[in-house]
Amino acid sequence: MNSVETPSRPAAPLPVRIGGKVLARNTLLNIIGRVVPLMVGVVTMPYVIHHLGADRFGLLSLAWMVVGYFALFNLGIGPATTKFVAELLGKGEIEKLPELVWTALISQTFLGAVGGVLLALASPLLVNRVLKIPPELHGQAHLIFLILAIALPIDFAGGSMSGVLGASQRFDLLNAIGIPSSALTYLVPVVALALGFGLPSIVFVLVLARIAGFAVTTFLCMRLYPALRSGFRFNPRLVRSLLGYGGWITVSSAVGPVLMYFDRFLIGALVSIAAVGFYTPPYMVSTKMLILPGSLSAVLFPAFGASSGRGDHEWIRNAFVRSLKFLLVTVGPAAIALVFFARPLLTFWLGTKFAAEGTPVLQILALGVLVNSLGHVPYYLLQGVGRPDLTAKLHLVEVPIHIGLAWFLVTRFGLPGAALAWTARMSLDCLLLTVAACWLTRTPARLLASRELRRSVGTLLALAASLGVLWASTHGFIFHAAFALLLGSGFLLASWYYVLDMEEKWQIKLWLKIP
Repeated sequence: MNSVETPSRPAAPLPVRIGGKVLARNTLLNIIGRVVPLMVGVVTMPYVIHHLGADRFGLLSLAWMVVGYFALFNLGIGPATTKFVAELLGKGEIEKLPELVWTALISQTFLGAVGGVLLALASPLLVNRVLKIPPELHGQAHLIFLILAIALPIDFAGGSMSGVLGASQRFDLLNAIGIPSSALTYLVPVVALALGFGLPSIVFVLVLARIAGFAVTTFLCMRLYPALRSGFRFNPRLVRSLLGYGGWITVSSAVGPVLMYFDRFLIGALVSIAAVGFYTPPYMVSTKMLILPGSLSAVLFPAFGASSGRGDHEWIRNAFVRSLKFLLVTVGPAAIALVFFARPLLTFWLGTKFAAEGTPVLQILALGVLVNSLGHVPYYLLQGVGRPDLTAKLHLVEVPIHIGLAWFLVTRFGLPGAALAWTARMSLDCLLLTVAACWLTRTPARLLASRELRRSVGTLLALAASLGVLWASTHGFIFHAAFALLLGSGFLLASWYYVLDMEEKWQIKLWLKIP
């Protein structure tokens, strides 16, 4: 990880081409930035739940969920800032950064203030009518929502400043801030509870931690680009451009939860609430594989924006295809392993009853997550080159299709039907996004049918077939697991010699510092 110290002189534009080593390093940093807080949460959560109690912990979770929905009021200006800053850096027009950054920051702060006022006004309705909060916690709930409402402008503003670092491919700095900040979300309640603090005090300290993170992020942005110190510059015309781009991001953000969670709503409505409990663990396990594509996408998004700004369409097409290949050879084996080891995994974790209900769900969802991983690439490509309207329109098209299909499949097949509907929607989404990305970037079909991608798919299918033969044998679990590890090693060797090209091997050796 690079040092937090950054040069005081103006930063140079991004290089003509963003190398694979940079993308790989930043993807690894993002993975670490997501996994470390997750591990902290796994360790600390039992203590927090035990000492807060179910009602207070539920209130804390609901409060953060409500704030998450109020984040829609930022109207996508955070991602818009990342896109436009990356575009300016790609063109080498650093002198235009202050006007863009401060306009985005002021706009975000204003929208955060509007959202905060609305949250404060809505809190009585939320506490007394919408959310089923025990009467004895109403006073604390009102105070918590008021604290979060006051902090909302800072939360919104932080999105713009983080976007500047992301657009600059400074994920070392982003994660140097993000890892401690995210870890504090789990650690602060532990320390506060040990000191005897109440729930509102815990939320207040968490808000202070977020404010500190915003201050550090702003300081680093001004160190990285000293021109930002020259004073605030607000351009109303830029607000229109930011909102024009960010508005479509907001549409996707609003539609996304419907597409992601409708299956569980249907299970609860058409099957039973208990069935939701059987469905949720397989969903949680399978979607953890999205950490890798999510980490890669966070790097690709500004890289696509910078390349679009300088008109480097060849880099965009090559990065598109290589990213698909990378995900096939990394997420693919994990998905195939989940398909074959779903039952023993769920049995070990949750017992035979959960395994009996959840095994087919996990097997189907694992394949859906693999397809969803591939869909991340064209999704962020379209947004990176300035067409978030396409992703939003495609999601709007998918909503009625998914609702109808999910209703039919859940009614007929129960939990496996819900998993099938989710996987089918992900497959349709990936197909439509890929077609749109190929059309927009003029990527010929032969690139998607290139030898490297065909070999990636072939190698993955060979692994699946080998595991299928292994699983059909009568040997015990230990034998299956040991032989599966050997097959996995064989898959890695085949990928190295059969799938990766010479440039990719050279970049990996350079990254690992292999002579």
